Amino acid sequence: MNIHKDNNKTKILRFIWGAFPWIIVIIIVIFIVNMGARIMEKKDNLDEAKKAGLKKEVPAVRVITLTLKARRLVDKINLPAQVEAFEEVWVKAEIPGQIIDVRVKEGQMVETGQVLVKLDDRDFRERLARIEANYSLAKQNYDRISALVRKNFTAPTKLDEIKAQLKDLAAQRNESLLALNRTSIKTPISSLLNKLKAKKGDFVAVGDPVAQILEIDTVKVTVGVPESDVASIFDLEEAAVIIEALGKQRVKGEKLFLSRKPSTLARLFDLELKVSNPDRRILPGMFARVELVKNVHEDALAVPLYAIITQDTKHFVFIEKNDHAEKRKVALGTLIGSEIHITSGLQPGEKVIVVGHRLLDNGQEVEVIRNVAHPNEISGL
Repeated sequence: MNIHKDNNKTKILRFIWGAFPWIIVIIIVIFIVNMGARIMEKKDNLDEAKKAGLKKEVPAVRVITLTLKARRLVDKINLPAQVEAFEEVWVKAEIPGQIIDVRVKEGQMVETGQVLVKLDDRDFRERLARIEANYSLAKQNYDRISALVRKNFTAPTKLDEIKAQLKDLAAQRNESLLALNRTSIKTPISSLLNKLKAKKGDFVAVGDPVAQILEIDTVKVTVGVPESDVASIFDLEEAAVIIEALGKQRVKGEKLFLSRKPSTLARLFDLELKVSNPDRRILPGMFARVELVKNVHEDALAVPLYAIITQDTKHFVFIEKNDHAEKRKVALGTLIGSEIHITSGLQPGEKVIVVGHRLLDNGQEVEVIRNVAHPNEISGL
């Protein structure tokens, strides 16, 4: 019996001794978990205290805001252009001859049909006189033979010969009259005589230039439109033209023609505009700029481009609300000058922070030192 009791005690002691290391491990684990929980609690308390301290220490950020107002936004491009004469004509000699009279001067206005230069016409007059005499004689013969034919004194075939002769002489007379008229070199349009090459005593051949006539009461402005913008101006009726040499004078240009094929390797499509020039101050060759309206956004909202904060592929602005900064996601539209159209995310009347926003976090306190109604007001600060 005693032996049995001793064996039970021995088993119990052995069990306790074998489980002792695990008991120690469990106690250590419980101790570590407990200490870890206390450390995390203290860390959270320290972080909250630190944040609270920082909030008390960091002053409000001084900012400038822009009050949003719905307005009309015009998307336009400004392109270089060249002024040309509406009509440019080189008057040329149609017959050879010697210049005997120059009846105009460079710079004067000329009218359609006005004689610019007179060529020696003596040879042409003598030839015309001979043809007229031969025609008169042929006409007399025709009348005489016609009377004989009516009386059956001669054959009708002789009358046919005279008819053919009269027809040929009439053609020669017309040709001679045309050549005689061409000895008076005339202007085909009414405009400014820009250059005069003819000099008294000079000989000219067929096709030699005599004078340059420019139509400048109306001028033509040609501008190259990039391929990317052509589609937006198909329905264009007019455009503003700025003449640089005349103190950036703005005039209206009416659409004449839009080329359907690019004129250069840069793939620019020529757009021609007609500009009224009654005082003739706009001269061919002057440099100009053309403003082409691509699109108009009515009741639109826009902010300065520098007010946008981009993170990855998303765009944000900060608005001021109850003296705190609120981060707002926005959708962007067209860039117009230094402003960008906001298509969603903002409402009229909200105040967008446009200066100082780079230093802000969401919810941070701000101090508005100035509020403006338009971004142009900021440049005056």
